Amino acid sequence: MEFRKEVEVAKILVADKIIESRIEIRFDPLTLQTSRIINKSLNMNFGEFDEEIASSKSWCPFCSEKVEAMAARDPEIMKAKLWRRGETILFANLMPYAKYSLIARLTDEHYLKLSEFRAQHFFDAFKLAQDYISDLPEGKFYITIGMNYLKSAGSSIMHPHLQIVISENSTDYVARLEWSALEYKEQKGKDFWTDLVNFEKEGDRYVGRTEKTEWLAAFAPKGFYHFIGIPEEWEFVKMSEKQLYGIATGLIKILRFYEKKGMNSFNFILFCADRIGDHFRTNLNIVARSPFGKYYWCDVFFPKMFQDESITFFTPEEYAKELKEVWNEI
Repeated sequence: MEFRKEVEVAKILVADKIIESRIEIRFDPLTLQTSRIINKSLNMNFGEFDEEIASSKSWCPFCSEKVEAMAARDPEIMKAKLWRRGETILFANLMPYAKYSLIARLTDEHYLKLSEFRAQHFFDAFKLAQDYISDLPEGKFYITIGMNYLKSAGSSIMHPHLQIVISENSTDYVARLEWSALEYKEQKGKDFWTDLVNFEKEGDRYVGRTEKTEWLAAFAPKGFYHFIGIPEEWEFVKMSEKQLYGIATGLIKILRFYEKKGMNSFNFILFCADRIGDHFRTNLNIVARSPFGKYYWCDVFFPKMFQDESITFFTPEEYAKELKEVWNEI
């Protein structure tokens, strides 16, 4: 397993003084996709957004008093019903991204600080997703479960919710991930993520463990504070309740860490191994986004849009150490 990086040094002249900046280009150990780590601070003064919370709540289709009337229905598997578990409500996505496209509203509350999310919120959503996936017809599907939280993470609706996307065709990145994983399995005789955990466990990027799940910082991060969760049980639909709760608990720990670092917005995605093959293992990736507020800014620009290269400001080894030091306290 190769963890390759290149270093470039830029020189700039500021007020008659030459300043050198170090840029690391890192190559993902599976796909070889590149990321750049640059020396830049992140402005955490994002301002209050109480007015945004109040105004968005006034029209929010996911709030309890509106969801029954406004939620789109799935006529095939859910038989035009809303599925409920705890505070979670599962329904069809009004703007579907694939043959099967769902929303899992997570909470009764319209807005939560990151420290206010509970493991039960994610656990209940995962259980409803399992129920739905179990009822899918035969065939190969590519299944992802993802979340955008707040506008700087790409969410048009503030109310906490997941998206479950089940397609007969893979996205470009999932195809790259699957091909690379298949090649790795054929060469090494085991899946990449098993080797990754074994390699990283004693290293600087390893963070810790929750029930049946290992957590580490990504070598080539795709965003701010990029962490990876690797479950023991590889197929999502067959995961035990202990496994699902282990994933949910790790998410909560990372969200609390994000809040301590001044962040309030994030994306995560669960790439499911179901119906793909034993070369693939279900894995979770989570990144913080530029803090949302009155003066928020987008952290995705032309290098990502047109060159598919991520740019971040923080070194994985450093923030993995920070989270590891408080892992059992949060």
